[in-house]
Amino acid sequence: MNISYVHGICMQHDAISNSIRDEIEWLSASHRVRLFAYACDQPQLPFTKVDDVRALVFDTHFRSSDLVVFHFGVHYPLFDALTVCPVNARRLVVFHNITPKEFVAPSHHETADLSFKQLANLMFADHVVCDSQTNLDVMRAAGIDTPATVMPLALHSHQEPPQAKPSARDGVVRIAFVGRFVKSKGAGELVAALDQVLRATPGRSIALDMVGNLMFSDPLLLDEIGKAIEQLHQAHGAQVSVTIHGSAPEELKASLLRDADLFVLPTWHEGFCVPVLEALASGCKVISYDNSNLPAITGGLGQLVPTGDVAALAAAIADAAALVTSPAWRDSEYGEYAAQARAYVATFSPERTRRRFLNFIRHFMH
Repeated sequence: MNISYVHGICMQHDAISNSIRDEIEWLSASHRVRLFAYACDQPQLPFTKVDDVRALVFDTHFRSSDLVVFHFGVHYPLFDALTVCPVNARRLVVFHNITPKEFVAPSHHETADLSFKQLANLMFADHVVCDSQTNLDVMRAAGIDTPATVMPLALHSHQEPPQAKPSARDGVVRIAFVGRFVKSKGAGELVAALDQVLRATPGRSIALDMVGNLMFSDPLLLDEIGKAIEQLHQAHGAQVSVTIHGSAPEELKASLLRDADLFVLPTWHEGFCVPVLEALASGCKVISYDNSNLPAITGGLGQLVPTGDVAALAAAIADAAALVTSPAWRDSEYGEYAAQARAYVATFSPERTRRRFLNFIRHFMH
């Protein structure tokens, strides 16, 4: 079977790109698969660079496709090729949700508007795969009744919770943040909440490590966060340490999560949220806002606070910091929590996800 994948880009450290990579690798074992995009930095993938829809539709492999798969989460002109696929090809869209306009920088408002207009293209698909029920609800709310299936993403993490976190030795509560430095991820709100925690508990020592793909971050917001961190250090001295690691290698991100007691992500919108699963796999207590897919993806193991309530976020961090430094947590509760988290994240293993996806494709094509 000839299969064509279409997307704007396929880059490392990007959740949609990782999903595309997974599917292509799984399908390539039995089929002839090719990715068409503007750019790809993953040399192991069978990639053809195309600059526009015309170049795509005249490609020999694309024209002979039995199945064309589009991934969609943000506007890209190649997505309009959904309406001009080969007449006998089945058309599948994997929908990752769209970040609403109010949660992005003004410079990205036009892209957000174009993305929601392009959402209507899903009506031309034969089927839509949604990462979560949240994403399916967004699609249905837009009036799109195309047949759809909810299929979670795979978690590529070999993380195992350590027997004990470093805080058990040195008393420093370590907090990890993983997400792009954009308004919707709440990095600035986390720094503000941390200031409140330190003022309320002057004896508490906290280290915050922040990881995020700088390529897809807002440079103006990064500058604001940097200034807020400077003020935090000036106000609290050795009581706090905040480090922005930027586009950290996977090994560093894994190490930071393994050492972290808490994972805090005050995000305003998530279609899935792989970092929450990575944090749970590492034995972190998870704190986040209570919107979109977060109640589902945390699996009952997270502490959710009202979206945008920085005071509630600070209170949750303070309470969690007290918990993870308590004798009861160190003696038994941490081990029990880590076991529960490990069992939950196992349901997102690559092997399970691969089987679900290949079974779906088999039935979809017949």
